[in-house]
This record gives sequence, C-alpha cells and structure tokens, in this order.
Amino acid sequence: MSIRLVSGPLSRQEKLRVAYSAWARGDASVMFSIVTDDCEFTLVGNPAVNPHAGTRVGIEGLKVAMAEFHTDFVIRDIVIETIVLVGDHAAINWHGTFEIKRTHRIHESERLDLLEFRGDLICRARCFYDSATMALMTGRATLRMPADLPSG
Repeated sequence: MSIRLVSGPLSRQEKLRVAYSAWARGDASVMFSIVTDDCEFTLVGNPAVNPHAGTRVGIEGLKVAMAEFHTDFVIRDIVIETIVLVGDHAAINWHGTFEIKRTHRIHESERLDLLEFRGDLICRARCFYDSATMALMTGRATLRMPADLPSG
C-alpha cells in the first residue's frame, strides 16, 4: 500500500474513487461534499420490484437514497474496473459484492454509472445494473420454472 500526500485539489478521477469508497462505507458527508445542491441521482429500474429505483433530487434526495440502500444492503466489496472521463462526463464500470441484510444472501453485480459534472461537482448520476437479478436475490420477484407454465 502506498500513501500520497495531497497538496492540491483532487482530480475528477480521484474524486470518483473517493466517492465510491464513501458510498461503500455509507459515509454521507463525503458524498455530499462532491455533488451539487441540485444533483439528480437516478437508479434505473422498476420501482415495483426494486424500491430503490427512481430519481432523487438534491442533497436530501441523496440522503434518502443512501439511507434506503444501506438499510437493505451491506457492501462487502467494490472494485472499480474502468473510469472514462470525457469533458464533463464520466462512465464508471464497477463490480460490487453486496449482502442482502434480510436474507443474508450474497449478490455480485456488475454496474455502470454515467455521471455529469458541473465545475468540480457531480450534478447528475444515472446508475445501471441487473435489476431483474437483484429482484430475485432480494425475494421481491420469483421465477416460474418451465414445468409450471401452461401448455399451449
């Protein structure tokens, strides 16, 4: 492990790494320091099977999203695979390992987040993931096996 002294402002890539680490720890204060007051946070998916899905706006909305997520899940690990920065946009491909608190099941998920910056702060985040598998793992959806399907 190496330690680097920070003598100036963090780059956007460094801010993103700090943000994902803070998200994993549930450290809201760090998250709030790197987003605009009117930030939009969207977890793409169907709210009928994933109550975390939807858009939250502003610091209060982000507080709600983080609290809801960390009420249901423990983040066991986050690995950032790729960060691509182009102008005021970023794409982050990452892998997470989550424990579902209610069932103690472990869910591994590859995710893609698209972020937009305004100045040095994140003003918009759209987060994509396998919402169908998440619904199955949390017990919010079930599978009907082919033998259970009606014959034609």
